[in-house]
Amino acid sequence: MSPATSRRYSVRFVDWTLYETVVLAEGEDAAIAKAQALYHTDGLSAFTFKTVGDEGWEAEILEAQS
Repeated sequence: MSPATSRRYSVRFVDWTLYETVVLAEGEDAAIAKAQALYHTDGLSAFTFKTVGDEGWEAEILEAQS
């Protein structure tokens, strides 16, 4: 395809990342509260993570620049 017939596209994808940590707690609410506290004090360094999927790729044509 020659440059004269090529068009500009914005191309993107969304990925899903799972963040996980282990805490000792008396119940689910307490566990969530502890994990949130860890996140607020240590950030993501307190969590392991992995990409667990994506929503696929999509492209959108950009309008011609004037």
